[in-house]
Amino acid sequence: MKNYKFLVPILLVALLGGSVYKTYSDREKINKQYDNDITQARQNRKLEVYVNAEEDYLDALKLKDSAKLRAELGEMYIEAEDLRTAAKWGESLISEYPKEYVGYEFLIQVYLEQKDYASCFRIKDEADGLKISSKKIEDIISDIKYEYYLEGEYAQVEEFSNGYAAVKKEKKWGYLNSKGHRVIESEFEEAGAFAKEVAPVIDDKGRAFYIDNEGNRKIVIDFVDNIEKLGYMSMDNIFPVNDGKKWSLYSLDSKKKIAGDYDEVSAMGNGVAAVKSGNKWSLIDTKGKKVTKDKYDSVVMDSKGIVCRNDRIFAKQNGYYYLFDSKGNKVVKTKFDDARLFADDGYAAVCVDGKWGFVDKDGKQVIKPQFNEAHSFSNGLAAVRFTNGWGYVDEKGNKVIATGFDDACDFNEQGKTFVKKDDKWQVLTLYLYNHES
Repeated sequence: MKNYKFLVPILLVALLGGSVYKTYSDREKINKQYDNDITQARQNRKLEVYVNAEEDYLDALKLKDSAKLRAELGEMYIEAEDLRTAAKWGESLISEYPKEYVGYEFLIQVYLEQKDYASCFRIKDEADGLKISSKKIEDIISDIKYEYYLEGEYAQVEEFSNGYAAVKKEKKWGYLNSKGHRVIESEFEEAGAFAKEVAPVIDDKGRAFYIDNEGNRKIVIDFVDNIEKLGYMSMDNIFPVNDGKKWSLYSLDSKKKIAGDYDEVSAMGNGVAAVKSGNKWSLIDTKGKKVTKDKYDSVVMDSKGIVCRNDRIFAKQNGYYYLFDSKGNKVVKTKFDDARLFADDGYAAVCVDGKWGFVDKDGKQVIKPQFNEAHSFSNGLAAVRFTNGWGYVDEKGNKVIATGFDDACDFNEQGKTFVKKDDKWQVLTLYLYNHES
């Protein structure tokens, strides 16, 4: 930044306007002097004699104050590379002229120059609150919509679930909340996803139980012997249990086994779970009854162990994956080499001929297969792997967050996700959803 010693414009605001008409009685003289000051200010600005230009602008403002002229002076501060003064001047501008769009345009531009994206979105919020908009404001916000920052450092992470995410640090697991703040310290040997305000964990003594969102022991399964692992607690209060040999599904309400003993089981989701005996999978309902007589070579589970979401399931038969509904009916005849479960009401990732694309709930292709790997869409964005690493695309397939990550997770509703680089996981946060209003 060049070393210009500008006046302190914020202190001069009080001197602007009003007093001129006590000094000049002749409006024509005032207009002439104003024009001269503006002409001189612009000439000095063109010559980069910024200190003199500032004085000329301020003289003109004392004669005729306006948001437009203040913005012009502010633009000169940007040219002089004094962004700090420009920001202060811009804040005073919107304070004095809160209903003039030019002030918000200028101030957002200043913060853009500073790469202070949080302040850009804050000013946009203020403008929206006053129902002020302009093409320039919208264009700037559109350009920085996916700007982000990274924080934290973890050895392993799990996806955000119901407001929390399990993270591993210093060989123990704890939890972050949806804002990325640590709320449960790293003290568990294993930790699962939150559901209904509880999550399955294993402590340092090998005991498995459910904790609440403060880390307190909440549910102890005392009606099951030999618990090695606990799974995701469904909305139906049904959960998977491993006894060291087999998996079963139990009901917390009846305190009885509803299905077992299987080689593998999924968590219950949308009233459906998958169970495996030998080499084949079947679908069962909340009472443990089979949904269909069909059997599958494989089923697609998400990170929580769920196989059904949005009434949709991906399962493998005769070498290919198909899209089924929760009753086991095939939604479309389209074959997929691989697939990812729907994460929300967005699109699901599917693999065809070695490349990943996306389909909607009806199995219709919405983004053609073109990526090396992909996750399903979550909150409007999908993690995809390009040649040079993982990044994110929007629902039109446009790359919106640069690639280069070694791995990536799904976005939560607060605009946060996890990305991996150089063997460490960090929280990636979008400024769009995380700035002071």
